[in-house]
Amino acid sequence: MALRARVGASPPCRARGRRASSARRRARVGVGVGVCDDDDDDDARAGRRARASSSSIAFDDAHAFVETFAASGLAVRCEPTAHGGEAVVVATSRSARALVGSSDEYDDDDDEYGDADVLSGAAPWRGAKSYACAYGGHQFGQWAGALGDGRCVTLGRVRDARVDVQLKGAGRTPFSRNGDGRAVLRSSIREYVASEAMFALGVPTTRALALVATNAGVVRSTASNASRLEPGAVVTRVAETFVRFGSFQLPWSRRDFATTRKLADFVMDASYGVFSAEELACTRGVDYDDAYGAFVAAVARRTAITVARWQSIGFTHGVLNTDNMSVAGLTIDYGPFGFMEAYDVGYTPNQSDLFGDRMYSFANQPSAVRWNLERFLESCDRLATRKDRARALEIFDEAFSAEIYATFTRKFGVWIRDDDEYEIVRSFHRVLQRGAFDFTLSHRSLGAFASTVLARGESATAPALALDMFASVRRAQDGREDKAMDDALRLQIADFGAMYAEILLRERGDPELIRAAQDSANPLYVPRNYLLQRVIESAERDDFEPLRALCATLEHPYREQPGAERFAQPASVEQHARVGCLS
Repeated sequence: MALRARVGASPPCRARGRRASSARRRARVGVGVGVCDDDDDDDARAGRRARASSSSIAFDDAHAFVETFAASGLAVRCEPTAHGGEAVVVATSRSARALVGSSDEYDDDDDEYGDADVLSGAAPWRGAKSYACAYGGHQFGQWAGALGDGRCVTLGRVRDARVDVQLKGAGRTPFSRNGDGRAVLRSSIREYVASEAMFALGVPTTRALALVATNAGVVRSTASNASRLEPGAVVTRVAETFVRFGSFQLPWSRRDFATTRKLADFVMDASYGVFSAEELACTRGVDYDDAYGAFVAAVARRTAITVARWQSIGFTHGVLNTDNMSVAGLTIDYGPFGFMEAYDVGYTPNQSDLFGDRMYSFANQPSAVRWNLERFLESCDRLATRKDRARALEIFDEAFSAEIYATFTRKFGVWIRDDDEYEIVRSFHRVLQRGAFDFTLSHRSLGAFASTVLARGESATAPALALDMFASVRRAQDGREDKAMDDALRLQIADFGAMYAEILLRERGDPELIRAAQDSANPLYVPRNYLLQRVIESAERDDFEPLRALCATLEHPYREQPGAERFAQPASVEQHARVGCLS
């Protein structure tokens, strides 16, 4: 029955239903274990391959990217390669699965969570015209030249669904260079969980349909340059498109302007399904000079909205190179990402970015993304006019500000329509920065504060109420409320409380409705790095129950869930150890 929906409530991630004996399961998923040599399992896998080969998902020949761009070198035919292990589907996303639809192509009558061989690339998706893409990119501000999908194989575009399906970690491609094209379990878990969590948080993102443990060893280097064997995995990704800023930059850098234009036409095509006709509608000579002007404006607008939403939840991407920027405005390629815990505008989860100006830090993300957009617009200089490219940057700035104001209006429960009204947010964040308060819990506490002030109908007690609010956050972080709460910080908190209460009482509102609205905009649960590290360590011991529990909670990040309190808890000092993200 595999990926077909079950009756009743179901979490987005589910451990594989069939269970082998404990010893055998350790032999299949444990670190450093190779291929299982059970003849019966080999026969079962052969049967699944035969069944998969006789069925077909509806891939869309009309939008075969590889056939359109093979001659230019932007796409190269290649197939996923067998990993040599006994693959196990350890998690699937019901909502991502719905984008593609149930299909015998990846369903498995013997396993309700899916055909592991198909989902990991060891067996074919019939009808697929699989390929890897070439692209260029600026990395940390420097042109890196030609790059490409080193461990991603795109299977094709699903007819009607208008999404591409891609396998990450399914073997070498023409762009793997010295890499093996594989992905390890720990980085695959991070990508899988983050993709689905960001979707639930309302952030544009690529999706993760399934996570497969391949049970084949993958060799990776340690910090001391030693080698270690880790369990491998494959993530089945789904997206409106995997075309990146760098996809335009590469042909432009080669002065292949015909391919740049063809790529824009391909992505802009309404039947391709990324941009609607309405989104690209333009009034020639009034809004934009032509359709390409509308296209770059749409890219700019989507990009601005996405980075604004990152800023509203404390998400830091970590590797904002132009080759990691989607033309559809999707969050893509989850590497050393992180959700800020103790508020710090200089926060970066990428150890390579810890020194110097921290180019990709939380505070620098909007400017880094804008700089990337400038590089994308540069690669469109033979498409969009100078005026339209300049207008696209203005649209980015306008859309970013509008989204920030709208988002924080919902988070604070008061109108924030311009820079002056945004001062209440800056005041709040100054308190968070000075006291190193937890980003997520502090924002979540705003609803209780606002509803209490409105219920009381007076502001005299607001400073004390604000002190209580931050003391509660401090207890959750450190188990003590007095740590770092010096007199200057207490005064700053009291001032914020008085200022916020004054605005709340001026605008008024129903306390219960305000509380519900604010809680629906301030998440309680995010995939904190220490939580991810916990589920990774359990998974490497062949225990996927913690992964299932975390994903089930993250499916509803704004809803308080009894029994899930541990997933709202900030990391302790000991748990702040950095998580390795190499793939």
